Amino acid sequence: MGPGVHDLLAGHPGFLGLNVLRDRSGPVPEYITLLRFASQEALEGWRQSPGYQAALRDLPRFTASEVHYREASGLEAWFDRPAGIPAPPLWKNVLVGFVGVYPLILLFTWLTGFFTGHWPWWAAILPSAFLATLFLNWPVLPLLSRALRRWLYPRRQ
Repeated sequence: MGPGVHDLLAGHPGFLGLNVLRDRSGPVPEYITLLRFASQEALEGWRQSPGYQAALRDLPRFTASEVHYREASGLEAWFDRPAGIPAPPLWKNVLVGFVGVYPLILLFTWLTGFFTGHWPWWAAILPSAFLATLFLNWPVLPLLSRALRRWLYPRRQ
């Protein structure tokens, strides 16, 4: 994306942020641009804007090869999938999620138990569920997906 696109995005309703990542794991460095929007409607508004259309026309000036687009929401956005490689099977995503969430639930149940020990069971798990969800989204799943990248995305011969 050209430099002017960042200014256009900053003024677009519902735009939350932009990050540019450099992936050096392949033979040629890849740049990954992450755009975050407050809602699907805000994203669609950006896609229909004249600024986006102009950026698409200008994009070949800033790229050395084909551009890949991927849209993600929820927990799937944290699984760090390399460009051009299919998503891992569901059972691997479930296993990574379990490996991330189980220790968090144990830890936060233990840490909050002093305060919630006299609460009804359904209320006593609320703080643990909230904290586990918060920490699972960041930093646990991003770190796990990077640490287990070779297992999640084995090289295909």
